[in-house]
Amino acid sequence: MDFLNLLKEIKTKKINNILKTILIVLFFTIGQIVFSQQQPYFLFFKQNMSLINPASTGIEGQMIGINYKTSMMGVENGPKVQSLIYHSNENRNASWGISLQNEKVNIESYGIASFDYRYKLQITSNTEINFGLKGGVFFNSIDINSIERVTQESNPSLNLVNNYWNPILGMGVFLKGNNYFLGVSINNLLNSNRYQEENGIVSQAIDKGQLFVSSGIDIKINNSLTLRPSLIYSFVKNLDNQLTAITNLEIIDKISIGLGVSNNYYTNYQVLFKGFKNFEFGFGYESRNGINSQNLTSALKANNTELLFRYRIIINKVRKSSWDN
Repeated sequence: MDFLNLLKEIKTKKINNILKTILIVLFFTIGQIVFSQQQPYFLFFKQNMSLINPASTGIEGQMIGINYKTSMMGVENGPKVQSLIYHSNENRNASWGISLQNEKVNIESYGIASFDYRYKLQITSNTEINFGLKGGVFFNSIDINSIERVTQESNPSLNLVNNYWNPILGMGVFLKGNNYFLGVSINNLLNSNRYQEENGIVSQAIDKGQLFVSSGIDIKINNSLTLRPSLIYSFVKNLDNQLTAITNLEIIDKISIGLGVSNNYYTNYQVLFKGFKNFEFGFGYESRNGINSQNLTSALKANNTELLFRYRIIINKVRKSSWDN
């Protein structure tokens, strides 16, 4: 018994040391966040969590997910966001995934392509803490040939507009209990400073990381109904912070109906059908309202829609622990 207690004590100290290291890294990194091209996220952010937090990769098993969001409906060349994610099966407490996301706004397209890795530490029988790393590229392209010109004379300022890509290295922590979750992540730890000068004209841009915090809890009403409130918060210095809170009512694990609000005066609605064997289909809708929206242009008051498709791949339920030989 003394030997077993010693092993437990060593394992507990190891977990505490890892937690301290992660928190220190997050603290100093958050303090350096200055400016970033905001990475978009979806109304179905729980189903697409690995896009912003690699520590959630593979928690639900092996799956493929596709998400499509159209903003400013009815506005020509309005924002459109597409994503594709893949999660592997968990093996020896680890899983990996691939995340692809692209947003197009008028003549500009930007997004990420990344490889995600997650490792799980089982704290108790019902509680686990997951650590994740995200590595890949951020890409940006601007089609200057699509700009409507008033004159055919060349504009030297456009010579500074170039497509580019930069490496990204993100990290995250995801705490998951029997009926709750809490996630903290940074989508990029690397600072990218682009500077160019031509004919006395200077172009400079700085890309830095974006902080995400997400949380949720399950409240079981009875055997058929479960209430699932959740929220996501993103922070970038010098840009508006974003907060979205959604409450879903899940009915006999077959259908989920959600209602939420955002701090940008949007009300959102969503429905997720889960009654199929391995397939999930969701539809989301956002509408802008409130006194502060009355002075906005019709484009900024336009509504948004979102579609979600997920397929859970049939897998072997038996998993090996990393402690086993």
